[in-house]
Amino acid sequence: MFDSRIVPSAGCAVVLLLVACGKDELTSRREPTALGGAVANDGAGPGTGGQAGAEVGGGAAVTGGSSSTGGAGTTGGGSHADDDLLIDDFEDGDTTAMSGASWYVYDDVLNGGGSSVTDFVSDEGFESSHAFLVEYSFDQGELTYEPFIGFGVALGSGPTDLSGYQGIGYTYRGGAHEVRLETTEVTDYDYFAVQVPASASFRTRVLPFGDFFQGGWGAPVDFVPEHVTGVSFHVRGTTGESDRLLVDDVTVLAEVEVSRVADLQIGPPAPPQDVVLESVAVDTDLQERAMASLDRGYNITNWLEQGPFTGFGQYDGDFVAQLADAGFCSLRLPIDLDLFVEGRTVDGDTVTLQVSDDLFTVLDSFDEWTAGQGIGFTIDYHQYDRSLDFADPATLAEIVELWGTVAEHFAENSREDLFFELLNEPELSVTGRPPSAAEWTELANRIIAAIRVHDTTHTVLFGDVEWYGITPLAQRTPLDDDNVIYVFHFYDPFVFTHQGASWAEMATTHDVPYPYSEDRWSEYSSDFGFTSDSPAWHLSQLRSYSTMGTKSALRNRIAEAKAWAVEHQVPVICNEFGVYDVRSLLEDRARYYTDLSDIFEEFAIPWQIWFMIMDPTTGQVLPEYRTAFGLDEE
Repeated sequence: MFDSRIVPSAGCAVVLLLVACGKDELTSRREPTALGGAVANDGAGPGTGGQAGAEVGGGAAVTGGSSSTGGAGTTGGGSHADDDLLIDDFEDGDTTAMSGASWYVYDDVLNGGGSSVTDFVSDEGFESSHAFLVEYSFDQGELTYEPFIGFGVALGSGPTDLSGYQGIGYTYRGGAHEVRLETTEVTDYDYFAVQVPASASFRTRVLPFGDFFQGGWGAPVDFVPEHVTGVSFHVRGTTGESDRLLVDDVTVLAEVEVSRVADLQIGPPAPPQDVVLESVAVDTDLQERAMASLDRGYNITNWLEQGPFTGFGQYDGDFVAQLADAGFCSLRLPIDLDLFVEGRTVDGDTVTLQVSDDLFTVLDSFDEWTAGQGIGFTIDYHQYDRSLDFADPATLAEIVELWGTVAEHFAENSREDLFFELLNEPELSVTGRPPSAAEWTELANRIIAAIRVHDTTHTVLFGDVEWYGITPLAQRTPLDDDNVIYVFHFYDPFVFTHQGASWAEMATTHDVPYPYSEDRWSEYSSDFGFTSDSPAWHLSQLRSYSTMGTKSALRNRIAEAKAWAVEHQVPVICNEFGVYDVRSLLEDRARYYTDLSDIFEEFAIPWQIWFMIMDPTTGQVLPEYRTAFGLDEE
C-alpha cells in the first residue's frame, strides 16, 4: 500500500511568476515503439500547473475540491475497489499498457516550437528490469509560452470508471513534470493535474485525486471519475534545456493512506507597528499628471502580450467606453511589440526592423478610443516569449529600435496622458539568466535615448528588476531623464493573492483568508491545500501569516516605495496588483482591495489592477469591487 505523509519545510525563496499559457493548441503526437516511434497527429495541449503531490515518507493530504474550485476532490458514488489497477510496469519490455493501448509521445512542433523528444523502454527500472524513458530538449521557437513535450496512455477504448479508486501512484526519476488525469469533460486541454518536482533518484509518488486541479486557464468542469480516459505526463522548460524522465509502476490506487503533521500555529493577529512617514508629498507637475492620468487603472490581460493580433474582438471602442462608464480613469495595454516585427536585418550592433502595419492599427485605435473617453493610455511592452537575451546584443538592439519606431510614430501626438512603459518585469522577457539592476538600467537608458531622438514630450514608465520589485527600486538612484514615472508591482501576501494559481506552484491551494483570522486559521497547511512539495517560502509565509496577512504589513511594504519617491521627489505608481479569483473568496478579495485602495489613497499612489474585474460583455463590475475601489466616487 502507498502511504502519504506531510513533512513541513521552512525557509524562503525568490518569487518567480510564470504566465499561464494558451489553450486549444495543436501538438505533434507519436505512437512510440520500443525503439522510438512513427509519427501521427493528434491533440494534446500545453497548460499550467501548481506543484503538489506526495511521496512515500513525505507528501500531501487529500484536499478535496469541487466544480467551483476546479479540483478533482475525493471520489465517490461507486463501490470501493479491492485492488489497485496496474496501468503499466513495463516489465514486458514494450510500450503496450495493460489496457491494450500504446503509450504515445507528443511535442510542440505543430504549435510553432522546436522541442524534441525520443522515447523507449529502458532497462533502468525501479527495482525491476524496465521503465519508460523519454529524453527531451526544449526550443521555444515561435511559441509565446513555454515549450513542452509529453507522453501518456489511454486507459481503455473509452472512458474508464475510477470512482472506486483514490489516487495515482508511480515511481520516477528525472525532470520536473505534470501528471494529468484526462476526462471527457475537458475539451480545451485544461486537464486535472499535479505538478511534481525533479528528482535525481527514484521517488515513489502518491497523488490523491483530491490534489488534481485544473490550471484555471480553460473552462472549469466537474471531475467525473467515471469518465477518465487517460493518464499523461506533461513537461515544460526553457530553450536550451534538456533532460530525461523515467517512469515506472504506473498504478491507479484503490486506497491512499493519509497522515498529517501540524505545521502551523493558531493565534491572534500580530500586525506590525505602522511605519510613520514624515511626508508623502511629491511636489511636481509629473506627480499631478500621474494622479490625473494613471489612477483607477485597468489592464487588458491575456491578449496581446500572449499572442499575435488577429482582430479586436471584444476589446474595441465599446469596451473602452465601458471602462470609462464603470469609473476607470486609465488603461494599460500589455502588448508584445516584437510579435509585430515581420523582418529584421542585423549589421553588427545595428538592427533594422520591418514592422507590421497591424501594430499601429492597434496602438492608434486605442489612442483614439482612450482619448475620446478622457482616460489615460499606457503602451506596455509586455512579453512572455523570452525574445530578449542579454548575452545577444542583437536582441537588445531590437528592443531599442522598436521603441524608437513607436516613439517616432507618436512624436506629434499632443496628449499628455499617453505613456511609454519600457518593458514589463524584465525577468519574464529574457532567455537565460535574468539581468542585474545595472544591466537593466543600461538597457533602459538606451531605450529612453532612442525614444528621445523622436519624442521629448511623452512620459516614460520604468519598473525595476525582481519583477518590478519595491526593494531594488528603493535602492536605486533615479534615472537621468526627468520625465520618468517609477512603477512597482504588488502581490503581497503571495499565498493569499495567488491561491489556486497553477503557474505560481499554488494550483492546489485554497481558502487562505484575508485578513488573517484566528477563527479561520488551521494548524495544518494541508487544510489550505499546501503540500510538502510547496516551495519553502510559501510555507514560511503561512507561518508568519498572522503578521503578513494584515493591512499594516501591506502598508509598511508600500511605504518603502513612497518614502523613496518622497526622498527623490519622483512619482511612483502601482500598475499591477490583484487577487486570482479561482479559489479565493469574494468577501476576502473585497476586503483586500478595500485596504489597498485606502493605502494607495493615503500615499497618493495611482493604481491599475491586473486581474480583470469588469465583465467585458456587460461592462458590469461587482458591487463589492465598486465599493472597495470607490468607483462611484467623484
